[in-house]
Amino acid sequence: MQAIKQYTEVINGSIHINLPKNFTAKRVELIILSADDNNVAEGDFQRFLLDSPEMTDEEYQTIEEKRRHLNQWT
Repeated sequence: MQAIKQYTEVINGSIHINLPKNFTAKRVELIILSADDNNVAEGDFQRFLLDSPEMTDEEYQTIEEKRRHLNQWT
């Protein structure tokens, strides 16, 4: 399967795509996604990470103690 990914500008509601000469397909499937939304998705994920709860030092130490205890088992 031949695949082409490229970014192009929308001008007056239209796009123009130049295919390479070696592109031999007679039928193609177009999936058009807005490249403008990429920053929104990244911002949402960053906000999710920043809003996530933090672990206190006490919680971390408790987990480490349990891990040391479990690692003693053979």
